[in-house]
Amino acid sequence: MHKIFMALDLEMAQPSTRIIQIGAVIGNIDTGEILDRFSMFINPEEQLSEYIINLTGITQEQVDNGVTLREAYDQLVEFHKQHKAFFNAIVWGKGDMDKLKKEMHEMYGEVSTANHWPFGRREIDVKTIWVSYRLSRGEPIQGGLARSMTKVGLKFEGRKHNAESDAEMTFSMYRAMLKILNPNRT
Repeated sequence: MHKIFMALDLEMAQPSTRIIQIGAVIGNIDTGEILDRFSMFINPEEQLSEYIINLTGITQEQVDNGVTLREAYDQLVEFHKQHKAFFNAIVWGKGDMDKLKKEMHEMYGEVSTANHWPFGRREIDVKTIWVSYRLSRGEPIQGGLARSMTKVGLKFEGRKHNAESDAEMTFSMYRAMLKILNPNRT
């Protein structure tokens, strides 16, 4: 069984929805050990709204000094390959991998991703697993990642809406769900 996985999260500007941060962690799904971390700020070439600055803690200076999406993508691909991570990324809520692929295509064309997309055709969406589990038990499904973590005895660590912290907590939540769904799992 594959043991090394990458969890990924994105932060976006509003209202443009351009990516302003990519965060990821590589972890061992059996031990829970985080083996490596990835965080890059991307310059969206626009002013961040006060709402996004307050929500994410990401400053205008950080994105102004950030890299292009192409540079961040290339480094993310290398990060993923270096660790020989399972090709499907772990995410909280469907869409981050689709968003990354779409924005890469819009900015750099088909060649950027069509022949070089190393993340498979799917993502492992922990939120869908969580919602399905709660529905199967007749339990309410309200709440985001941090609130959902409390329901399984975990505590959110780091800053909410920081892509690296969110990626790490998504990885932790996935491990918790695997244990809930298979109590014999060590």
